[in-house]
Amino acid sequence: MYSVLIADDESIIRKGLKTFVEKHEDFYVEAMAEDGQEALAISEEIHPDVCLVDINMPFMNGLDFIERLNKISPNSICVVITGYDDFIYIQKALRMHVKDYLLKPVSENDFNRLMNELKEVLETRVKTNEIRTWQDNNNDKLKSIDAGDNSYSEKIKDARKYIKEHFSDPALSLGETADHIHVSAPYLSKKFKEETGDSFGDYLQRLRLSKALALLADGDAPIYEIAFECGYSSQHYFSTAFKKELNISPADYRKNVQKKEKV
Repeated sequence: MYSVLIADDESIIRKGLKTFVEKHEDFYVEAMAEDGQEALAISEEIHPDVCLVDINMPFMNGLDFIERLNKISPNSICVVITGYDDFIYIQKALRMHVKDYLLKPVSENDFNRLMNELKEVLETRVKTNEIRTWQDNNNDKLKSIDAGDNSYSEKIKDARKYIKEHFSDPALSLGETADHIHVSAPYLSKKFKEETGDSFGDYLQRLRLSKALALLADGDAPIYEIAFECGYSSQHYFSTAFKKELNISPADYRKNVQKKEKV
């Protein structure tokens, strides 16, 4: 669930927003504050996922709060709550990377629309972070294997070189690689695992998916082209392997990357 901080000097507004939030099962109100100073102190402790912030508050107004919040909790998403007469402040707030604004009196329909949008943004962030963690771990593993190159036998060095040069070929296999370096497939399978810590298949998969992630993030090539370029014989096979490893389809990953750039 995603945490919400409500900051407004009007008790009736705080209670109303809390009621609205509690109708969304993916969100919960972790704290409420009557002014900007209190909201900032609370945010330092809980780092809320979402802040619903009134612009006109005593001691510290909403804009000053948001400016300071961006420094102590940059991942918190802010939405300003304001009246019709504060349009200049709304413009300033939007320049501070505030996600959106709601006008008082807050319409429940507008609020529900906003919460659905926030849910998408937060889910995208979570999924993107999960994939980044997988990517970092994968890159670390590949670097670790590369770093041990001097300790590998000549046959394993030759095998790795051959895999790197031919991983984009869907026909690449353990048997073909073993034939190329003049050893048996069982011998290569055993020695590759012993020396690198990875099986032949896992190592090949790491290379292919690492390349696929880069292509999906950096370009707009059709997914079937990316599949073939990364050594998969069909888009279906690629999508199945990608989703099994990363728990997301290539198409949805690309959408998440694009959304992340806009968040």
